[in-house]
Amino acid sequence: MGSEKMIEVKIDMEEGEPLGATPNDKLVITKIQSGTISEGKLRVGDQVKKVNDVDCKDANDFFRALRYAAPLARILVNRDEKKAEELEARVHIPEDRAKIIQRREGYVYEMATLVWVQNGPKLGLGIKHFQNRVLVSRVDPGSLAEKCLVLGDHLCDVDGVPVTDKDVARDLLVKNIQEKGKVSFVVERPDSIEAKQWAKNALAANVEFQILTPPSVTMADDVRSIAAKYRQALKGLKAPEKSAMTAGGGPGGRKVSIVEETATHEIGHDHEGKALRKVK
Repeated sequence: MGSEKMIEVKIDMEEGEPLGATPNDKLVITKIQSGTISEGKLRVGDQVKKVNDVDCKDANDFFRALRYAAPLARILVNRDEKKAEELEARVHIPEDRAKIIQRREGYVYEMATLVWVQNGPKLGLGIKHFQNRVLVSRVDPGSLAEKCLVLGDHLCDVDGVPVTDKDVARDLLVKNIQEKGKVSFVVERPDSIEAKQWAKNALAANVEFQILTPPSVTMADDVRSIAAKYRQALKGLKAPEKSAMTAGGGPGGRKVSIVEETATHEIGHDHEGKALRKVK
């Protein structure tokens, strides 16, 4: 059993008060909301067995038992102290990196760090992008990636840089391993049945046939070079003899200018208080 042991956690609660702890489909606590009654009592990694002597086989049993638990919830959990410490370190995401996360129902969020060891295990990681998300598409057995990533994980960032394109993510990953010997990710991991099914479908999808919105990433070096040359060429172009942007049809006519400022004008409306009034 190692560091595992059964613990009864006692939590005072009022009727209808939310516990603030989220279990997955195996009743393992994956998230504890700050400021709730479960904070400091339950730990991430605890596996719920009973609530007030009522066996819990799934999340429905757990929440049903909590509904009648007030004024005191006695929650029997299986706790692995070492694993709990590791999980708590992983789920703690620095504030500056947590800001980029758009949290979704059915997912858990944690930090993952790959540390490169000379002559050690290979990286063993494959990624793809789908609907502007970089997803883990391959994790080789015995690899570095296997220690902290699983198939279907969404890599939200690479060392604090948000990523939506696999090539950008790969370049950042390689650069950080070469320069620092390690790389970290904020990971969005499917936890619910629906989220896992979405990830499975995404990994099976043919990227060539999906409609992608432009990824919010920096342009590649060759693209920037082409754009710079085009902008430079535009400066040397002469104005045409006739243009829709001039009034009078020739170079000597008045030019049409585009004003960036936005003017605001108050207009009448047909509703004042409860009475309608006529407007022209």
